[in-house]
This record gives sequence, structure tokens and C-alpha cells, in this order.
Amino acid sequence: MKVKSISKVVAVGFAAVVAVGLVAAPAAADPSPVTEYRTLAGVGSDTTQDVMNGLGNVVTSGGNKVIASWDARGTGNVKTRAANCDFARPNGSSNGRRALRASEGEDIGQGGPGFWSTTNVVGCVDFARSSSYGGGSVPVSTGNYTYIPFGVDAVTLARNVNGDLPVNVSFAQVQRVYRCFDTTIAGNPVNPVMIQSGSGTWDFWSSKVGITEVEINLGDYPCLAADTDSNPATAAVPLIERAQEHDGAPLAGHPTRVVPFSAGQFIAQGNAAKIASLTGVTVADRRGEAALSGVRPTGGAVQQPIISGTLNINFPLRRDVYNVVPTADLAVPAIASTFVGAGSAVCTATVNDGGTQRKVVELFGFGVRNTLASPLDANCGYTNLRFGS
Repeated sequence: MKVKSISKVVAVGFAAVVAVGLVAAPAAADPSPVTEYRTLAGVGSDTTQDVMNGLGNVVTSGGNKVIASWDARGTGNVKTRAANCDFARPNGSSNGRRALRASEGEDIGQGGPGFWSTTNVVGCVDFARSSSYGGGSVPVSTGNYTYIPFGVDAVTLARNVNGDLPVNVSFAQVQRVYRCFDTTIAGNPVNPVMIQSGSGTWDFWSSKVGITEVEINLGDYPCLAADTDSNPATAAVPLIERAQEHDGAPLAGHPTRVVPFSAGQFIAQGNAAKIASLTGVTVADRRGEAALSGVRPTGGAVQQPIISGTLNINFPLRRDVYNVVPTADLAVPAIASTFVGAGSAVCTATVNDGGTQRKVVELFGFGVRNTLASPLDANCGYTNLRFGS
């Protein structure tokens, strides 16, 4: 974040306060109205766009909304500041982080230093939504960007509820299907679907099942994609069109297909009416014919991603979800009050649900971890997980 770009809004002693029960807010996707340029502008992950929209309607300072979170899905550009900052919408965690890096003046190979998708975006983005950690499975505590967790998600295999694939699968079966070793599960044909490249969910999923985009582009996984030119720098042709994440559309009418799906998103999509009434945010129910599978880890018992309507934060395929900020900006009052520490606005925001104060993060389907288990299983507001991009 270019601190001077919000210096008129952010003063020493900035304190974000949480407004409760904003039922009068308009239905939200991008900030509404789009000309309401708030203190902190964020882009990136599809997985967390809805919950950040909810927090955008709830977290205020001095009666003014603080967070402007721009959807991954949508048509047209986003415009994050009153002057300039009109640029192509970043879709997915990786693209959100790239846009943040360009906003910091980095050269990400898209037109020169400070350019995202051929547009100069210096000072245009303050945080990136990310559903994966850029450093993979090895956490580090140094780097130009800090990954601040605010919720826990579970990712599992979604199947067609009308098909014959089993309700529960082993993690080994999941790996074998996505590595093209098996074409059936329990004797039933199975066709794996990939989700869009650049998605944090796909980054997480592919790392868990042990495949890479380079291998896919070389045609190493013929059940996923066909290589046409023997060039790992060019995309292979998917056997089934790559899907937008957390969308049941590719399963509709296809009882043998499976696709990775966020349990947090699945809960939120089923909770859309209550979310709209409590936060003013419209969550699109894209589940369709999707049903989530339980997973049995190696040497363990089957676990379900959702238990009694609540995300299972101990599910074997779990991940933290993050807001990524420049490490140099951690002490900026707006960033600190909004994202940093267990007492930050994002970690403590609640709405009144029938007389009970309910955390916004949980309303939108995600779990909350209150204690640090490890840097990749961290408490909300933890600030010691970093990376260079």
C-alpha cells in the first residue's frame, strides 16, 4: 500500500469499529456504489470474495466503511480510486497477489514496473485476498508480503449427488484419480475436472495431490489435459473445460465428474438468504448438483468437511485463508486495526443473528482458529507468515 495514497483518511490512532446488524445495506458484490472509494482496496480470491464483501459492509471507522473488496468474478474492469486505478479484474489468489505486487511498483512482466495487465496500478491495491500461501508447504517468516490468516477452510472432492460415486473416499483414491492412475472409484467411472489456473484453491489442491502446471502442460496427466506442442510454457488442452472454482456447473448432468470444492463456500452458498438479511451481501448459490465427499486420510478414519452445518477445522485437507499485505505496511494504522492480531476488526466482527452475536467469518462458512498450531495452521491475525510474492 502506498501510505500517502490514504494519508487524508488514515491518521494516527485510526481505530476500526465494528457495526452490527447492517440489514439496510444494499445487495453487495463489488463495493456499492462502485464510486464509494474506501480506505483499503483488495482484489483476488474467489473463495473469500463473499466473506470480504460481508466484512466490507460491517467494518467501519467513524461511520465510514473501511474495506472495498472487488470480486474475482464479474465483467469489466475494477476502479479502486477516484483518480486513475481502472484496471482488469484480477481473478484468483495468484492474480490478486500479482496485482498487489504491481501496486507496490514491482515488475511482474505485464508492461513494466507497476503494471498489471498493461495498466499502471501503482498505489491502487492495498491487500490481496488469497486462499493459498505463496510459499507452498514450507512456511517462512521473512519476505516483502505478509499472509495474515482470518479463517480456516476445508477443500474436498465434490461429486454429482445423482451419481454412483461413493459418499466417502480415501485420500489415496483422490490422488490416484487426479494423477490419472485410476479411472474408477469403487468400480464407478470417474472423470476429474480442473479449476482455473491462478486459483488459490487449485494451487492448494494440486500441491496436495502431487501435480504441477508444468507437468499438466507437458501432457503427463492424460486424463486431465492433452499436450499439443511439447512446450511446458503453453497450456495443454483440458479434456474437460477448466471450471471456475466453487461452482457445481461442470457436474450438472455428468454423474461421473468430480471437482475440488471449498467447504466454506459450500456452506455460505447454502446460507445465502441469512447472509443477505444480516449483511446485505448477495452470495450466488452455485452448488447445483454438487455434494461434498468425506475423506479418509492415510492411516486414519473418514472425516467430513462439514459437521452439523459447521466447517470442520480439523479436516485433513484444510488450509488457512489470508489477506496479504506488504510487510512494510503492517504498522500502518488502517492495516493494523483491520487485519493485524486477534483483536483486529476482521477477526472480531460480528452481526446480530436472532439476538446472538455471530462472527462474520463463521456466518460465511469458514472456521476460526484461536490458537497457533503452526504457521500454516495459525490463529486469526497472525503476522509471522511471509513470502517474497
